Amino acid sequence: MKYLPALGFGILLAVLSFVSFNLVASAGYMLDILKAAPNITDNNLEYLWLAAHDASLLILLSGLVLYSYHRLFPRLPYDWFTAVFIQMPLGLAVLALDGVSLNLLSFKGVALTLTTFAASFGVLIIFWLLQRSAKRNQAAFIQS
Repeated sequence: MKYLPALGFGILLAVLSFVSFNLVASAGYMLDILKAAPNITDNNLEYLWLAAHDASLLILLSGLVLYSYHRLFPRLPYDWFTAVFIQMPLGLAVLALDGVSLNLLSFKGVALTLTTFAASFGVLIIFWLLQRSAKRNQAAFIQS
């Protein structure tokens, strides 16, 4: 029961991700970038811009949801299980809808792989970085 809010925040992360990608699609600026490329193929550099855009959007939303959970529920556990429960709804939804893409032979494949990776592991990566930073700060504090 103590991880139920984390699962709720995971569902919120999934909804926010789908809504934000819907807004990006309706704005059309990424599609305009892809359409502006003459004779677009799977190896155009525009796909790398798309990958960076999509992955950074997912990582930003993951960090925002993780930060919000920690601020709103300071007495609830903030451990790896929390990060997994926050990550689980979005990761499962993306893997169920898009599948696993490991095509690294073209820029389009790299874009799909990077986006899938960011959606499936974004919260876990941010949580790992926060834990690592906390350990370094604690070690530096003890040494000084």
